[in-house]
Order: sequence, then structure tokens, then C-alpha cells
Amino acid sequence: MNTMPDACALPSDSCPLFPPATRTGALARIGLISNANSGCNRLHLGGVHRILSRHAGLRHVVTGSADEVRHAVAELAREHIDVLAINGGDGTAASVLGHVLAQAPFATRPRVVLLPGGTVNMAATAIGTGGDLLRAATRLSGWLSERPRPCTEVRQPILRVQLGDHGATHHGMFLGAGAVIKGTEYAHRRVHAMGLRGSESLGLALTRTLWGLQRRDPRFSHAVPVTLTLDDGPPLPQQDALILLVSSLQRLSLGMCPFWGSENGAVRLTLIRPQPARFLRSLPSVLRGRPGPHVSEQAGYLSHNAHQLSLLMDGTLNLDGEIHHVRQQDGPVRIASGGEFTFLRP
Repeated sequence: MNTMPDACALPSDSCPLFPPATRTGALARIGLISNANSGCNRLHLGGVHRILSRHAGLRHVVTGSADEVRHAVAELAREHIDVLAINGGDGTAASVLGHVLAQAPFATRPRVVLLPGGTVNMAATAIGTGGDLLRAATRLSGWLSERPRPCTEVRQPILRVQLGDHGATHHGMFLGAGAVIKGTEYAHRRVHAMGLRGSESLGLALTRTLWGLQRRDPRFSHAVPVTLTLDDGPPLPQQDALILLVSSLQRLSLGMCPFWGSENGAVRLTLIRPQPARFLRSLPSVLRGRPGPHVSEQAGYLSHNAHQLSLLMDGTLNLDGEIHHVRQQDGPVRIASGGEFTFLRP
């Protein structure tokens, strides 16, 4: 019998009576930060505003730059909001939550609702409202109008990523390298140019990337040498990473859960080396996080959980849609949990 815990099970709790009021009896205050430059918001931000503007207790701040995001977080903290809604892509969510963690402007960290206002919206799909943006805004509007307010709570850690010994610190929920970069480039070059967004664009880009890997197409089969260190252990031998995935999420978009490490730790890692054994045959079980016994390190598959992870490499990283170039001479990329939030799924 396989006794491995289900890595895809979300740590969620039903909150059918999420209070419409604070402990003092005042109505809960809702703050919404929208990124006007995010993919779906370029077309639908006006619709989102019309749907949600009917709620007098909601404060909507529209941002157009990273500096405006920082000011928006500080402004909503001064207004003592109880729920923070974020309308943007994965990069927007990472930026807003990173400011909440770094600045600590809230006396009590607010609960978070993610709206799919970006191009891919992995986090919003996994732990937020997901789906179509205007439908998600309508669902949020209905939730704000209900007494009591039904929802689901998901406790989720956020990654803290330091790029080198003296590099900047970022926050996020997903980091990828190797073929992930090539798939991202293909999505920007071909898929998004067709106007596709969300799960449609991700599914098409993923399918094309995996097909390219199977055919060993050099446009997709890009491996990067990497040295990994898990927690306080010794560095693992350097190996080529055809696919490198790191996330604090237990489930990614399209229902994927490509992590099967059995250790404790918020940092989930999966590495697949070039020419892994039985790649296409193993792929469905790998993407479910339930691979069979033939998926092993000897066969080219590696998956672990850790409290801290360091990556030493020369190459490119995708951190929630933001591209970063790193060099071994600058020191390792250090990844750990930066803090936890409670996400609400109305």
C-alpha cells in the first residue's frame, strides 16, 4: 500500500460563517488593489469597478507602477481593512503580499482574496477566485452582499527569494527555470499574441513545451546546470535541470500538483533531468504528484520539500512571471517561507 500523504490536498477549512463584522461589531472593511497594467485588467478593469463600486464598504485603489503598489498597501493599512482583495496577475499578488510582509503595516494581517486580473493567474486559480475576471468580480460582489458570508479559507505560505548574497529580496509563490523559461517565452511570443489568457494560454503553452521536450526540440529542451542545498544538508552534486519547479503552492493551475516530496517544509521542489526515463508515460502521474516506483532519482526525477533551499546556477529564473538573471559568482539564490496568509475563496 502507498502511504505517501496526498501532496495535492489543500490545507483548507470551511468558513460558512465568515463574519460580516469584526469582533467590535463594526462592518468588515474591504480593500481592493487593482493593477491597471495586468493582462485582463487592460480590457475589463472598468467592468470590475462597476461591479464592485456598489459596495460602500469597499475601498478600491488602482495602481500603475510598483511604487504605487507600495503606497496603496500603506494607505489601506491606515484604513484598517480586514480583507485585502488583489486584482492582477501572479506578479501583482506577489508584489502586494511582499509589501505586506516587508513593511508589516497592518496591526492584524488581513485575509486575502485573489482576483484573476492578470495573464496567467496561477495563484488566483489555485487559491483565489479563478476563472473569468468579470465572473470572479461578480462572485465577490455576491459574497460581499450575503449575510452570512460563505467561503473557504486556505492557509498559504509565501516564498521569500533572495537573489544572491547582496541581491534584492522578492516574494512569490512559484519559481521556474530550464524549460519553464522556454515555455514562458513561447507563451509571450505566440500564445498571448493571439489574445489568449488564463488557463487557455497556460494549457496551450504547456502542451507545446512538453511536446517539444519529448521531441528534443532545441527551442524547448534547454537544461541549466544547478547545485541544490536543502536546509542545512550538504550541497547535492551539480546536475542539469531540464525542468526546475519551486513553489509554496500545493496545487498549480490546471489541477497540476507536480510535487511528491515526503519531508516537512513549505518550499516544494521538483527537478527533472534531460532525457528522463518514460517521460510521456510518467507525465500524468508526475503532474498529479503520485508517481509510480519507476519515477526515481536514478531515472531522472527528483522531488523534495524543505524549509530552506539554495540554488547555485548561471541562468534565468521566472518568479511569478517576473524574469531574473542570476550568476553563480553572485552567490546562491536562497528560498524560504516569508510568512503565511489566509486566503478566502468566496
